[in-house]
Amino acid sequence: MRLDELFDGIEYGFIQGDMDVDVTDISIDSRLTEKGDLFVATVGASADGHDYIEQAISRGAVAALIQSDRSERLPLSFPNGAPQDFTILSVPDTREILSALVNRLCGDPARKFRLIGITGTNGKTSVAAMLDHILRFADHKTGLLGTIDNYCGGEALRVRRTTPTTPDCVELGHIMSQMAEANVDDLIMEVSSMGLKTGRVNALTFDVGVFTNLSPEHLDDHKTMEDYRASKLKLFPLSEYAVVNLDDPFSAVVRKNARGEVLGYAIKNKEGSGLFAENISYTGDGVSFDMVYELEESAERVSLGTPGEFAIYNALAATGAALRLGVAFPQIAAALREKIDIPGRFEVIRSGGISAIVDYAHTAEALENLLTAVRGNPRYSRIISVFGCGGDRDPGKRAPMGRISGRLADYTVITSDNPRTEDALAIIDGIVAGIQNSGGDYEVELDRQKAIEKAIAGATPGTAVVISGKGHEDYQIIGHEKIHFDDREIVRTVFERIGGVES
Repeated sequence: MRLDELFDGIEYGFIQGDMDVDVTDISIDSRLTEKGDLFVATVGASADGHDYIEQAISRGAVAALIQSDRSERLPLSFPNGAPQDFTILSVPDTREILSALVNRLCGDPARKFRLIGITGTNGKTSVAAMLDHILRFADHKTGLLGTIDNYCGGEALRVRRTTPTTPDCVELGHIMSQMAEANVDDLIMEVSSMGLKTGRVNALTFDVGVFTNLSPEHLDDHKTMEDYRASKLKLFPLSEYAVVNLDDPFSAVVRKNARGEVLGYAIKNKEGSGLFAENISYTGDGVSFDMVYELEESAERVSLGTPGEFAIYNALAATGAALRLGVAFPQIAAALREKIDIPGRFEVIRSGGISAIVDYAHTAEALENLLTAVRGNPRYSRIISVFGCGGDRDPGKRAPMGRISGRLADYTVITSDNPRTEDALAIIDGIVAGIQNSGGDYEVELDRQKAIEKAIAGATPGTAVVISGKGHEDYQIIGHEKIHFDDREIVRTVFERIGGVES
């Protein structure tokens, strides 16, 4: 596409060069820039793309888009002078229009399928997986972009992951182009707060936006809860229809900011909700409930293989989105009755009467929901909790998570998670401060593998060893090094040594 076509209708400042130049792709990383690219210089938390324009030129970029407030720095960026045939444009904020540029260059692929965005602190991955299962049960061809992996038609996409959840604008454009070429019917996307704050989905229109819940998280990035909340809200003016958890206090603000019709779901605040659960019954292996859809004045009995109230909320959220996408209510219920395995989400491994439960819970609310569900399960007479907290991340959640584990577990083994560049013992000290306040019994074992081994060694039949924080992750980040580490592999190895894994 020619540069003048790419910027048609977009206000920009012209600094030098020629608009009659062909652009083959867009790049925001100078190391990955290729011949014919438009290099968009963005300002990040630790790097400024304006410092790498020369590298982008050397790799074949034909043009650069810079921020207006950086234009005076250009002579410093080009000590030998920028090539005269190199085009430079400016806009007030490059991140604000990056999504629109990528979307236009990729041919607006999202118009060729329905787009579902899921946001909230906890439950995004589970809701996405449940919705994907429901839609495929109804013979829809789906795409899925999420924390665990990116999928198209049930097959993992081989793409470079630049972020843990919502891809950056350029990667997202390429993925959506693949989805359009594969003729998917529905693309389900976990939309993170940082993905929303940094404008990665600015140019997209979502057919359905889903809100799960809100609690403190990612305050290392957002600094304040006000900024975190404001970022989450950005999804709903972009969504033609919203599915909202009415039991969450933030739901009133979400509904107020929603662009279109809202379907509320609830367990407690049934009044005013169009979808709710009642007659809930917890068993040793899951939960059963009546799911009521008021629009059709009908109810379906649903059983889930994951115990706990949070599993009901996830099922209601997925159901609300599926209803909007045209799946019949009885068909949704039939899909939910099937076993839905979500890697690292309440993943149970058993041996000799001992159950190890591996879960991604890495916030105070998620850990409380997880341990509460296990505590309420008659199968378990004792709980040993194994967890840590990530380094270089919000330290404010460490003491609350310690208090929760101390209160709900019979014994806690505090260990490392992904310490990154922070002192692992300093992270643990923050957790210990909370657990000491709870009066719970605990020990500290810095080595995560040894911590899991100790917990299992101290377990007897009827014990649940709850290993939380990493879930599906198969790595541990220590310093700047990413090493292979999988909680589930460790559990299976220990169980095989003491008597085998039950099928």
